[in-house]
Amino acid sequence: MELDLEDLLRKCHRPEVLPLAKALGVNATGLGHGQLARVVARTLRRRGGHDIQNLLFRRGDGPSYRDLLVDLSGRCNVAPGADLASTELALTEWWILTQWAVMAPEVREQIWRQLRIQPPAPADGKVALAALHSAIPAPRLAYAATTAAAAVLRFVPLGGCLLLYWVARPRDELLLPSILEIARLRQAVVHRITVGLVGSPSSGKDAAIKALFGIDRGNVNPIAGSTREVEITRLPAATALFVVNTPGLGDVVERVTEEARQVLDHIDVFVYLVNAQGGVQARERADFAMCKASGRPVLVVLNKVDTLREADRIRLLDDTRAKLGASDVLAAAFDPLPELAPGPLGLDAVQGWIRDRLIEAGKDPTELPW
Repeated sequence: MELDLEDLLRKCHRPEVLPLAKALGVNATGLGHGQLARVVARTLRRRGGHDIQNLLFRRGDGPSYRDLLVDLSGRCNVAPGADLASTELALTEWWILTQWAVMAPEVREQIWRQLRIQPPAPADGKVALAALHSAIPAPRLAYAATTAAAAVLRFVPLGGCLLLYWVARPRDELLLPSILEIARLRQAVVHRITVGLVGSPSSGKDAAIKALFGIDRGNVNPIAGSTREVEITRLPAATALFVVNTPGLGDVVERVTEEARQVLDHIDVFVYLVNAQGGVQARERADFAMCKASGRPVLVVLNKVDTLREADRIRLLDDTRAKLGASDVLAAAFDPLPELAPGPLGLDAVQGWIRDRLIEAGKDPTELPW
């Protein structure tokens, strides 16, 4: 289901919403994230709509975001898409097309490098858009286009040029860049994937991260904001794939920085590891309950099953499922003994579960390294 404006802003990290709030004149001080999303969405609808319509027909809340997009598309002579994202993308590409030629050549080259497209950057907007479509795979095209449009906004002053288009609608000089920013945020939310691996220090999280994502934690520095209790790693080869490694979600959340807390709050799926040698204890019950309370999908993985006999493995899986009240439970050995298995056991099933849950959540599975 496609996210409407307020729901989209709720799924963004708070620092991502603040520039839009500032541009719309919203004071974010004292507002919780949900309140901020609601106020920003309402302010955009009011400021983007016609004053008389706002007052008489929509009780002061302004038109819907979808109506704003359709109306703006008409003024730009752009055919609206079937949904919010495609309409945003159509406006994004129109903006690139109309502004590309007026940019300095060095600015075009800078944007081209940012998009990692073979230089030189064409001077013509139509040629540039065609090259963008040719060079960027379809799943990432919208992300690349909105990134390019955001870069164009930084270099092309809006103050005068938009008034030339809509003298009678001066608020479009605020509405258009706001919608371009919302388009970028939507694509960031779609492409950003955060997988949380939770479990006690003996559960094998490091081996799981290496097997699932190819991350050797000895060679990767977590992003700023992590602590010894919580480590957040961004995969460099992906657009925005984060892996969170934490022993639990209890009081450690209160000890991390705001940046780390933002990532923790936006975990898409949890993989909860249980050590097959110890089974489910009180700590496992408490940590699993916190994962479930988040409302996100949780997969329980009984790790280190390579040393168990088949009958014991089945018995322990059933015991884990019963004690945790978990519906999704798999067995794995992410770093098995070499004499027992040449490589990880159960890896495909775990990766498949992660992929399927992300697709159900509207995420782009091409971000995953497998």
